[in-house]
Amino acid sequence: MSATAKGRALMSEEAAQYKVPKEYNQAVALQSQLVRKYFEDVAAAAAKGKKIAYGLVEANPIEILRLFDIPVVYPEVFSLQISYKGGALPLMLAAENEGYSTDCCSYVKSGVAAVPPIGTGQTPLGYVPKPDIAVLTYSGCQIYIHWWEQYHYWTGAKIFTIDIPYVRDYERDHYVPRHDIRYVADQLMNVISQLEQLTGIRYSEEKLREILTYTADAWDHWRMALEMGKRVPTPLDGYFEAIYYMSLITLTRGDKTTADYYRFLVDELQRRAEAGIGPTPEEQFRLVFEGVPNYPYYKEWWSLFKRWNARGVAGTYPKVAGVVDYFRFNPDKPIETIAEYMIHAYCNWNMLMRADLLKYYVDAYKADGVVIHSIKSCRSFSMGQGDFKEYFVGMDIPTLIIESDHVDPRYYSEAQMRNRIDAFFESLALRKGLK
Repeated sequence: MSATAKGRALMSEEAAQYKVPKEYNQAVALQSQLVRKYFEDVAAAAAKGKKIAYGLVEANPIEILRLFDIPVVYPEVFSLQISYKGGALPLMLAAENEGYSTDCCSYVKSGVAAVPPIGTGQTPLGYVPKPDIAVLTYSGCQIYIHWWEQYHYWTGAKIFTIDIPYVRDYERDHYVPRHDIRYVADQLMNVISQLEQLTGIRYSEEKLREILTYTADAWDHWRMALEMGKRVPTPLDGYFEAIYYMSLITLTRGDKTTADYYRFLVDELQRRAEAGIGPTPEEQFRLVFEGVPNYPYYKEWWSLFKRWNARGVAGTYPKVAGVVDYFRFNPDKPIETIAEYMIHAYCNWNMLMRADLLKYYVDAYKADGVVIHSIKSCRSFSMGQGDFKEYFVGMDIPTLIIESDHVDPRYYSEAQMRNRIDAFFESLALRKGLK
């Protein structure tokens, strides 16, 4: 191919619109069905008078709530679903009318504005009932504490707070001290005691082990799916596609259906690899992504990378619920393994560990560069991202920072985004000798 032809092949609007053939893309459709069923099941459980819990994506002990037959709603998830479907702006305005700042986390604003007394509880995937329990696993922003307090003031929901220490021992390769695990485990046992009184169901360690067996199976296959990004070319986009696939590892962990889903996903990705099918027509560039995605313009944003035949090989956001690279569930120690999982939420890692994780992805996944998406209203992710860029540029790793918001559509400019992304790929193309 001539140099001119190579240049033309690098970028095309046809590539931007490319879709994986249906026979190699069933996991996305299945995920959508299962997420919709999850919302339907929660609404049905509430209609029958079951207790409903609200939980956070990071560090959630869903297995314990499952043991007590308590469905869990994740306001972050219904917030992003609303945003993805184009319904975020009225919620932003409603929350701000109630006194929430424009700088406040958009998950929080949409989360409070979607449910009574401000909203109706209706989301694009169905009705979201009010909580009876609000499980506060504090491992991220302080604003989340106030978010859960707001639900308490409005609904009277009982708050169960679990304090989670940061992973602090950088020198010992992701080591979590036993006393930290014990600290979280003791809090979990206290929650269990209260749930016994609330539900009348007795705690069964045997039943919890069974639930965790399904969790461990799903977790291991989730890791196998993500590690497909090490293949050259990669059969999946380890950022944009992985964000679709990550839903169930949070929403429905601990049952056979979820374990079967991730087995199905690994099989589909293996078939893609064998057939030479990927998320773009070709693989011109391999990228590592840091940060939360832009949900209001998700497909349009992804297309700005696809048009350059770029594939995400790895990303940090799909690990937000737990860093799958360095943690395994152990059903033989149910409370301790849940506690350790909760400590290993991505935003619980210190900045040096997070930078090293990105560097590991660049090396192990043979990436051409790093893309950092800085979110206006998310301090947990955005903090330190400028330092990440300096760190990688100092190691001669091409790095792009772009800015918008994860939920609020007012902070996205496609023209600006396109110009910066195109300039980044132009420089990458020169670096790789493609132009």
